[in-house]
Amino acid sequence: MYGIHAVEELLAKRSNEIDRIYFDTQHTKGRAFDLLKQCRKRKIPCQCIPSRRLNQLAHTGKHQGVVARCAVKPYDDIKYLEQIITQTDTPPLIVVPASCEDPGNFGALIRTSVAFGVTALLLERKQTVPLNATVAKASAGMVEHITIVKPPSLEKVITDCKLKGFTVAGAEAGTGKQPQEIDFTLPTILIVGGERRGIPPYLQKLCDDFVSIPITDTAGSLNVSVAASILIYECMKQRGFKK
Repeated sequence: MYGIHAVEELLAKRSNEIDRIYFDTQHTKGRAFDLLKQCRKRKIPCQCIPSRRLNQLAHTGKHQGVVARCAVKPYDDIKYLEQIITQTDTPPLIVVPASCEDPGNFGALIRTSVAFGVTALLLERKQTVPLNATVAKASAGMVEHITIVKPPSLEKVITDCKLKGFTVAGAEAGTGKQPQEIDFTLPTILIVGGERRGIPPYLQKLCDDFVSIPITDTAGSLNVSVAASILIYECMKQRGFKK
């Protein structure tokens, strides 16, 4: 979506659909500057880029210096997640694919999450790939069948969940307990690290335990979707998962 008025309306009425707002580096004055300040105040991911790049994103030069990139479906509200958590008959399992930058991996992880009954996915505001068409295709349409939340403060949401009895397990290659040694029958938040950054420090400090999948030295590591799939399956196996 492009144009100052259109983006202002989007921010006012459907901000949960926004992945990032781009501003022309040469036109951050007046209403555009006010909009930029509003985005920063509300912690909406935003970026100033050259006019040429903005033209490419908008597929036109008539964008008034502002372009918004939206998800293929609206992100769910945190209040909706809280409602699901309180109403579920089984201990919730929430997965955090931290720093997941590859859309194919993210789509595969969504598909696994739906297959094994994950309650919801929690996303970082800035470091995770957006819910774009590539992600939707890689998920085989499963993006429409799971709760996905991108809260203003992921750290706060996880902290609040811990106060409600959740345990937080972080997947770290080469360190931590083996999957079967973690009690996944409890309400759990599972944090898996992305391709380059792994689990960022601000999320590491929230983990109550760390889990490591044993693999050969030759393989070295697993990508985020494969690692998450193994751990999600272990969780559901412990819970006696039935389809």
